[in-house]
Amino acid sequence: FAACSRYPDCKGTAPLEIGVGCPREGCSGRLVEKRSKRGRTFYGCNRYPECDFASWSKPVPAPCPDCGGLVVEKASKAKGSFQQCTLCKLEIPE
Repeated sequence: FAACSRYPDCKGTAPLEIGVGCPREGCSGRLVEKRSKRGRTFYGCNRYPECDFASWSKPVPAPCPDCGGLVVEKASKAKGSFQQCTLCKLEIPE
């Protein structure tokens, strides 16, 4: 999150926007980085509770070249880090 630099006089905070629009149909929100109760990072729509989209994987600004869906960053021991579409499961090389 971003916080006011004049703390403790100013206690304003704002979530970090990652530059990706919400993939839910009809939602005009933007995806922001958030923290769960246990401190794990996830990405959700800034229009919550109107839109309840959430993802554990970090979304990428570029849409899928095949279907136009949301692309997220993934990692595995066998493949290393790669990008994958959430709709068609296409793996996109970085």
